[in-house]
Amino acid sequence: MENEADKVFTELKKEVFTYAGLKLRLWKLIAIERTAGLLSALSFGLILTLFAFFTILFLFFALGFFLGDVLGSVALGFLLVGGLYLLLSLVFVGARKKIRMCLTHVFVKALQNDDEEDDDEEKTRTADAARATLGGETAASAPVPGDGRAD
Repeated sequence: MENEADKVFTELKKEVFTYAGLKLRLWKLIAIERTAGLLSALSFGLILTLFAFFTILFLFFALGFFLGDVLGSVALGFLLVGGLYLLLSLVFVGARKKIRMCLTHVFVKALQNDDEEDDDEEKTRTADAARATLGGETAASAPVPGDGRAD
């Protein structure tokens, strides 16, 4: 009797260690997936930011030359564009807390993006395991009296 109990506990111990190892591996893979998703989003954002930067830079160069032609002095045109840059910088400094909060929400949302999908997959796996345990019978597949199916 004691020998059987030892076998059962040894087998249970082995199963628990296997489960713990698989769970740790799953957590690592989830962390890698989320990190890769975040890095790809950040890379895309960086590339988009660079394109936007150069677009705005050349538009302001064009505005500086245009204002220089209108005012008769290229230096005055670029001085006005410099003033516009200064004004935009002050607006961004004034709104830095709001901008930080917005970026924080974006990053948190990017990190938690797959949580809902993971929860749905976990529910599906749990339901599949329950069906397998119950021999494939679920409330939806059980015959209901009077529904036309054989009892």
